[in-house]
Amino acid sequence: MDQNRTQIPRYYPYYGVPPLNPSIIRGYKPSLPNAPNCVPPAKQNVPLNTTIDLDYWRSLSPALIGAGGAIFLSLFSGNDRLIKRFEGPLFKLTIVGYSIFATIAISSCISDIVTDSKTPHDHLVYPIGGALVSIILLFAADYLLLYRFFPESFKGDVGDDFWTQLFSFIYLSITSIATGNLGDIMPANLTARALIATEIAFYLFTMATGIQLLLAQRIK
Repeated sequence: MDQNRTQIPRYYPYYGVPPLNPSIIRGYKPSLPNAPNCVPPAKQNVPLNTTIDLDYWRSLSPALIGAGGAIFLSLFSGNDRLIKRFEGPLFKLTIVGYSIFATIAISSCISDIVTDSKTPHDHLVYPIGGALVSIILLFAADYLLLYRFFPESFKGDVGDDFWTQLFSFIYLSITSIATGNLGDIMPANLTARALIATEIAFYLFTMATGIQLLLAQRIK
């Protein structure tokens, strides 16, 4: 054997002799023992888009259905027979009771979304914003329905035609939920006051939940 020849270390016959410059030979990969058993590095699956599940829309459905139903019934307020059938405390109690039910459903939905959320909380803007819009439409439709059947329920200039009244009560709903009622449209009976109080209570609950979330995020 030539004495000047560089001896190959013992581990080369097992792995194979590497080239002098591996970068010259493209695609060179040294053969490793038990390569199929090597576990590849794990990749963290991060969702690109935050989707809103079906339970969220189910929680919003009472408010959306209630708003549509109230607007539809408001179109028939000129029917004397229908007015006589709906007159009385039972009709007013139904409006208030359904509004409270829809508000509780949406409040529970917001509570679950906030509880299950993780930082960062940017994805909460759309579900909470959708809940607020649903509540505003629901109470605006309820105010309209109550006024169309019982005009003495509100004091102020709300307009003479249907669409002007609808816009006026959307305005009332927005100012009420922001607790900034300007006093140009005022409730005149117990039913109207109960509706406005329920809407304000929902807003205070949403604000309290949001403040609690921000404080918890700041502590972390």
